[in-house]
Amino acid sequence: MLESLRNFLSGKRVIVITALLAIPFVFLGSQSFGTTFASFGTVNGEPVSQMDVNLATSQVSQRLRSMYGEDFSLDDLDEEVSLGLIKNEIINQKTLLSHARKLGLIVSEKAAKQEIINIESFQGENGFDQTLFESTIRANGWTPEEYIELVRETMSLDTLVSAMGITAFPITRDVEALASMLETSRDIDFIKVDKNILVNEQEASLEEGQVFYENNPFLFLSKEQRDFSYIVLTYDAYKKQVQVPEGYIDEAYSDYLSNVEGQIQNKISHLMIEKSNYESPSLAFEKVNSIYESIQAKEISFEDAVSNYSEDDASKDSGGDLGLSSGDAFPEEFENAILSMQLNSISPIIELEDSLHILKLTEVIKPQIKTKTEISDELLSELIDAEALALMQDDFLELESMVLEGVTLNALANAIDAPVQVTGLKDFESIALDGFSDIASSELFNSSVLPNKIEIFEGDESYAFVMMTQALQPTVQPFVDVADLAIQEVRDEKANMIINDFAIDAEGILNGESTLPSQNGFTQESYKGVKRFSSLLPSEIINSTFESPIGTLVSSEAFNGDRYWAMSSNESTPTIDELGESIEQYQGFYNESLSQQFSGFIDRAFKAGQKVRLENLTSN
Repeated sequence: MLESLRNFLSGKRVIVITALLAIPFVFLGSQSFGTTFASFGTVNGEPVSQMDVNLATSQVSQRLRSMYGEDFSLDDLDEEVSLGLIKNEIINQKTLLSHARKLGLIVSEKAAKQEIINIESFQGENGFDQTLFESTIRANGWTPEEYIELVRETMSLDTLVSAMGITAFPITRDVEALASMLETSRDIDFIKVDKNILVNEQEASLEEGQVFYENNPFLFLSKEQRDFSYIVLTYDAYKKQVQVPEGYIDEAYSDYLSNVEGQIQNKISHLMIEKSNYESPSLAFEKVNSIYESIQAKEISFEDAVSNYSEDDASKDSGGDLGLSSGDAFPEEFENAILSMQLNSISPIIELEDSLHILKLTEVIKPQIKTKTEISDELLSELIDAEALALMQDDFLELESMVLEGVTLNALANAIDAPVQVTGLKDFESIALDGFSDIASSELFNSSVLPNKIEIFEGDESYAFVMMTQALQPTVQPFVDVADLAIQEVRDEKANMIINDFAIDAEGILNGESTLPSQNGFTQESYKGVKRFSSLLPSEIINSTFESPIGTLVSSEAFNGDRYWAMSSNESTPTIDELGESIEQYQGFYNESLSQQFSGFIDRAFKAGQKVRLENLTSN
């Protein structure tokens, strides 16, 4: 299904353009999907690129986080499930794009640029800032051309969906009919039996209770009980076992300083000469060398040289700015040159396959370095966390292999010097493992759990090795233990008999042919002008009443056991004039219902004839 279409119908899709800047940083963690391929096939003739895979991965990830919380990751899912979601997202996007292209709805590059100019993230003190735009795009792994094309596609899809949404318009008479139906009211006469009051009114002897007990033994079965022995490995317990090596803080701080140095970011600008613009590479080199010598001789500034001579139209107007790199964003030749450059210095001429460049190091951003005192607690905590996890994992893997070898629970406990705990005989509702909350009663009482077989359970930060040592199956409890329950069942049975006998007379009482018996728990009332969604009566009663012709007796039992007999009269349907402005209250409700129906229709229409030829898109 084209789930993305339903998302589009709720608002303009173009508002996500700014969020696309963060896409390179929300890819999968331990999972990757064919990152070595340049092409992944087509959908309806639309090529699928690595950027499409990255974009789909990001959108799926963001959607899941909105549902399950910010800590949720695609890595939490099975790889095949993750890949299926990403494939579906790609198919949805490309299917819509192909239809937009077929209908001639692809917006122009100029329109995309105009949209970009208005994006808040690219605004400087005096409006749109070309330098800010270039640096932001490149720092996030995009080229301006790629970003502009993505904005074009995004706006095109928005145009398509907007056009489709116009066809799903509400018809005034349909909204009026809905409002009229929901505002229609009836007078309702009803009799209510309060089941709890009626039950408590009944007398029941011990002898009656015993007879009921003997006739209905199944109602007095005890609950199954199970006894478990278990070992729990907890992250917190292993933290206490970690021993900090002497001199660790000094060594860790030294490593920290080394890592910080590797986090330095360099910002550069460049002047570029394109070899293909000249009759020969040597002429291109002569051109850039002449510029280089003029800069060195201070005959012209680097900035003026870029403005006058650079052949990179994308960066020329921003002084040749290429953004920031921490060592891997630029070509290797650029990164090597930067290592020997000082701030505001220029590089020798750098030759790439198709172009020649002169670089200028315009900014060096160094991270703030914390003192050893400031960071010692953090370093110590990192060590303890990492070591505790490693110790727990080592013990877990050792115990897991021992379980596969068929050893006893006591042998597991001895192997890691851990205590064996016991639950004692507990039923489904009271069972619990001390120190291990990541388990449900249903797991312990599952039929697959067998006596004297060790089961392994994994929690967020803990493991449990559990063995059922005893199981008591349900048996009929002695009458002396359930006498009160049996007597209460007798009262309930007597109350039900009274209700069933009364049902014969209910219609006559509501018609005024007889009177309500004088018995606690029985009441007769009338409500005027009750609407379909009124809370005056249980929904079961109102629904039954409005679904039946006027004057028809309806009977229903509420969720709490109370019993109702009801009869409606005097239906009042308001005219359009009487409804007045109240019709507007139902506009949103009607539109939402219509939108859901329409999106389902579009899903089916767009999937017809869909041609999906995806390749190389597999989990690695």
